[in-house]
Amino acid sequence: MDRFINNRAPRRLVLILVLLLCVSAAAAYFISGKCAERIVSEQIQAGLSVAGGGKLTQSPDEEHISQGEELLSEYGIDRSLPPQLMYSYKGIRRRIFVPVFGLMAAVSLIWFIAAVIELMAIYRDLEKIRNECIAAADSPEKRITLYSHDLSSVRRVAESADLLVSRLDHTLFTLSSGQKYLRGFLTDLSHQIKTSLAVVRLNTDMLAELPNISEEQRTKLSDEIQLNLDAMENMVIEAIKMAKLDADAVEYDMQDNSPAEICSLALKRLAPMLRKKNISVRTDLDENVRLMCDKGWLCEAVENIIKNSADHSECTEISAEVSDDPIKVTIALSDNGKGIPQSEIPKLFERFASGNSDRSMYSSGLGMSISQEIVRGNGGEILIYSEEGKGSRFEFIFLKN
Repeated sequence: MDRFINNRAPRRLVLILVLLLCVSAAAAYFISGKCAERIVSEQIQAGLSVAGGGKLTQSPDEEHISQGEELLSEYGIDRSLPPQLMYSYKGIRRRIFVPVFGLMAAVSLIWFIAAVIELMAIYRDLEKIRNECIAAADSPEKRITLYSHDLSSVRRVAESADLLVSRLDHTLFTLSSGQKYLRGFLTDLSHQIKTSLAVVRLNTDMLAELPNISEEQRTKLSDEIQLNLDAMENMVIEAIKMAKLDADAVEYDMQDNSPAEICSLALKRLAPMLRKKNISVRTDLDENVRLMCDKGWLCEAVENIIKNSADHSECTEISAEVSDDPIKVTIALSDNGKGIPQSEIPKLFERFASGNSDRSMYSSGLGMSISQEIVRGNGGEILIYSEEGKGSRFEFIFLKN
């Protein structure tokens, strides 16, 4: 009740009621005046007709009224006499004013009572919605009950509140999932870095504590230190890239590019590594194929797939193909390595996962995930075909508009 009294809406209703009563009084006063003038005017004409010889029980006619005016002219009485001067005018006006004002005031009061009842019902529903919103804040599974009629404002408020609760619940679930993913990601990342740091620390201690170490052993330990430092640097860089991709903080520069040129650039960058591993390259790149994509990012996605094959497949040959048809553009990267078991394929795009359960301290474990995010960001998808002992094929599929 306190909220009802202290709210602006009830005060406005009372103000409207007062204004309606004032308008009703003014209207009743005006109507009663007009009616009284008409009635008294008829009375004057009837009196003049009787004075001119007419009968009181008949309607006054012009002849008798004129005769009455001639008879009473010496007293200044005629049909133009103002009704307000007659003694009966005020009484007649009062008798008309009271019922007219009473009727209009009664209608205003009925409207006021109905409006107050409806307003109180709305406040009760709003109070229930408020209490349920408070309960939903403490219990994410709580839902808001839909009150009032289907098209009422309260119903729409309840629907909006329920939608807000649902979205907050979804946001909470998303944040919880993100927190869980971040916890696992940081755990894996720290484990990978700790592994490389352990090798660096061990080799550094050996270099410092072994006085008679040969130059060959010293060079080997230094190379291992440098290799692990490079791995940690690469890991941090790729982790930052992965974080940007996950946060949708990458703005792709979508332009008309040649997938064949992108594959050639990726192979050129990786040529020293492929030569070192004695891996030959075979290409079938259609120069006429065009694709709307971000050249730099898609080139990195191609590089990551090729590096993954070179590091984990034990292959001797890697091939790159670019083709198109009326439906799609395809970039295919294949190797003749040991292949991937079917049970391991779904795990390839997991963070820090290597094919065949082979974990290498020199692999960040993020390349495949980064490639998938980049390809999807450019409107494509990665398909994998592999058979153990025969190699693997990774296809970047981009549907044409």
